[in-house]
Amino acid sequence: MSSAPAESQPVPSPPFTRSSHYPLLPFDTVFEKSTFVTGWLVQGTIDANALSAALRRVTEKWRVLAGRLEMDPQDPQSRSWLLKVPLDPLPDDYTTFFLTESTSNVPLSSYITLPLQTTSQALPQALFLHPSTPRLNADWITKRYPLTCWHVTYFPSTSAEKLPYSCIGFARSHGIFDGVGAASIMRALVAEMRGEEWDVPPLPADGAQPNPIQQVLSNKSEGTTNLPPPCYSALGFKGVLWLASWHLRERYWRGALHRIFAIPQKSMSFLVDGVKAEVRHENPNVEVTTGDVLTAWCMKVIYKAGTAPDTVVHCSNIASFRDIITEVGGESMEHYLHNAWIPLPYPTLRVKELNSLTIPEFALALCQARHKLTIAHVLSSNHYLSNNAFSMPVHPESQETLTLSNVSASRILESDWSAIGSQGTVCSYRFSATPNNLVIGNRVYFSGRLPDGTTILDVNLSKVRMQNLAKAIEKLKLKVPVG
Repeated sequence: MSSAPAESQPVPSPPFTRSSHYPLLPFDTVFEKSTFVTGWLVQGTIDANALSAALRRVTEKWRVLAGRLEMDPQDPQSRSWLLKVPLDPLPDDYTTFFLTESTSNVPLSSYITLPLQTTSQALPQALFLHPSTPRLNADWITKRYPLTCWHVTYFPSTSAEKLPYSCIGFARSHGIFDGVGAASIMRALVAEMRGEEWDVPPLPADGAQPNPIQQVLSNKSEGTTNLPPPCYSALGFKGVLWLASWHLRERYWRGALHRIFAIPQKSMSFLVDGVKAEVRHENPNVEVTTGDVLTAWCMKVIYKAGTAPDTVVHCSNIASFRDIITEVGGESMEHYLHNAWIPLPYPTLRVKELNSLTIPEFALALCQARHKLTIAHVLSSNHYLSNNAFSMPVHPESQETLTLSNVSASRILESDWSAIGSQGTVCSYRFSATPNNLVIGNRVYFSGRLPDGTTILDVNLSKVRMQNLAKAIEKLKLKVPVG
């Protein structure tokens, strides 16, 4: 455990007689300038020593987590990355994670009102992330940082009536891990904290190894033509300036804020069950998911007012393609931690077209588009990103993109910290820490559910769109039958 990792001193990485190394893919490279942080606000005082011991055991067993990021020596110009995983016994002084701690000098009430309100300002990123944590892959290499960084901020009890709270942050390069991978790490950590058995992956083979996804894509790409267009846009110098200016405009001109919305379980069930029933009535053989319903509802609510009717909009909703890789003959992706997702092939719509659809109609359309995702879309995206490393998951024909991520199925919010001092999770937060501190706007995360069933939405939207969402949630709460 480290209380303050030094920025100027690289962490020594002792030589190992045996190691495994394998390449990351263009799906990883596209986000190598982002460190993703998942944060939990919990009631109680977290035992950092117990957390450190559990992290050490997890990283000892799951050796990929004890690895280091390296530049591919055979291809340094294209910024290709690989992971080097030690296979020998780990020395006691070999760092397999970073855990830092701090104590807040202001009470939690300075940031948030408890109990959690329907809408609240997100807690500051600094409560979950140590300032020395790398924010791009090159820094993970030069500083020789382990692959995961953890930070705990304490809010001690100030009186007998006041409860203590803790913020826990889990940071990792988005150019290495995706949300599914992060959730897998958390499941292993929770089991280790509880002293329970978990499915420990076998040690990788010694020496250079292929990436299992690349093997499948290489085999499937032979003779493949007429691939569907990818939902990505390359960013040249002008594109970078435009992207930065757009998000700065959203933040400073249109008042974009990072806020949390808490939707009560009964309100959420009223919305989801009602839409599912209506779709099922008209289409008995179709089953829309909760994700389909929430995506349709969010898009319609956010663009209900304040956007020009002829604006072409698109929802960039990311989806894991692990099951597709397995279905076409690849090995199990159960322990694959890296980026294995692409945007779903949703259609673009003008705002006036979007507003003309009912929520059930739009949910059905999104469901049908989701089922069209195939290995061809993965091949198309891989080919595009291989030739356009600096790209964004933005449809080339859209004028505005709502970035959406549904991580509720991974249940990462529901991670149980009770074995090391938590008395319950109050809320969860998500951050994307970048080298220039650029905050990406117009995005919605379905974070998951609290213990009482409350659904948490983590959003960054303009003032008008935030108001649209707040009004829709209040309207939804009023529709729930009393009792």
